Amino acid sequence: MNFSFIHTADWQIGKPFRNFPERLAGRLEEARLDAIDRLAEAAQARGIRHVLVAGDIWDSDRLSSREERQPLVRMGKHADVTWVLIPGNHDAARAGSVWSRLANLGAPANVVALVEPRPAEIAPGVVVLPAPLISRRPGSDPTAWMDHAETGAGTRRIGLAHGSVQGFGSDDGSEGIIDAARAKRAGLEYLALGDWHGAIRINARTWYSGTPEPDRFKDNEPGEALAVTLGPAGADPVVERIATGRFAWVDDEVDVATIQDLDRFATTIRRRGVVLDRIMLKLRLKGRLSLVDLIAVEAWRDRFAAELQYLDCDTRSLGLVAGLDLDVFGTSGELRTAATTLTALASAPDEPRAADASEALRQLLSILAEVRDGPQVPDAGAVR
Repeated sequence: MNFSFIHTADWQIGKPFRNFPERLAGRLEEARLDAIDRLAEAAQARGIRHVLVAGDIWDSDRLSSREERQPLVRMGKHADVTWVLIPGNHDAARAGSVWSRLANLGAPANVVALVEPRPAEIAPGVVVLPAPLISRRPGSDPTAWMDHAETGAGTRRIGLAHGSVQGFGSDDGSEGIIDAARAKRAGLEYLALGDWHGAIRINARTWYSGTPEPDRFKDNEPGEALAVTLGPAGADPVVERIATGRFAWVDDEVDVATIQDLDRFATTIRRRGVVLDRIMLKLRLKGRLSLVDLIAVEAWRDRFAAELQYLDCDTRSLGLVAGLDLDVFGTSGELRTAATTLTALASAPDEPRAADASEALRQLLSILAEVRDGPQVPDAGAVR
């Protein structure tokens, strides 16, 4: 008989987003909790009764009582799903950790915490072999014990672990310690891994699910969970990737020659198929522009930022084209002199201060526009 489950990991409930405005940080934190509901919905839609969470349920073992209880409450609301959890490196099962407080926290009956490396039957004939972490940086492969774990003839064996695979790496840059061939060595039909924040296949029976809700600007396919079906004996599992993320974190770069290049880029973002107010965009602009286009970039940025959830627009690599008419700053005087100096620096190909000079000139243009009738840069001519 087939057996199906959802594989997820790296919820990191309680993760702070200190580099963002307070209100946005709150929305990002809430999205991580809401991902639990989306995982339950994905399971229910497929008739799946078990969700296996490969570590890092919490971001830290030193959170507030509210943050510790929140994921338990969310899981408890979905009583038709059994949630099978192990500690990861962020929430290792050290003395005094959240795992030792679970009994007092009142974990729901449908939440199973596996904090010891021993087989646990989660359904008739289906056993999970967990590799719970008791420290942030384990010194040896926590899955090694699985090779010799006895589970009885005909038992379906599923490994559940958290850490980096040898030869693959980790999100925190640590050296891989988990044997990439563990599933084969230990007779596992599937090894469910956590730690890497993007969904990735190591081999037919070993996968990282990634985090169900993205949390950084990294192109590693986050925002997913995996629906896994174990079929006939000897067959490779069938793995379905499920989109679960609310926010899309996009990191991009645009070569800009005119302001129309930015308009075209905005059009491509709108065509991504994601509601704009769910997009977190980190954007780097580079190129050389006219004075008019340089200040128009700022207006474009403000308009586009209003459509997105978040926009970080880096303009430090924008420079000026050579041979500009600087009469917008007047024909003489200190303002013209400053603008001439900054323009020369900003338009010099090998000038190390070009980016700073370009930014200073952009700010000077912005201030000049504000003291005039409106934000428009006038045609070349003397300052009124």
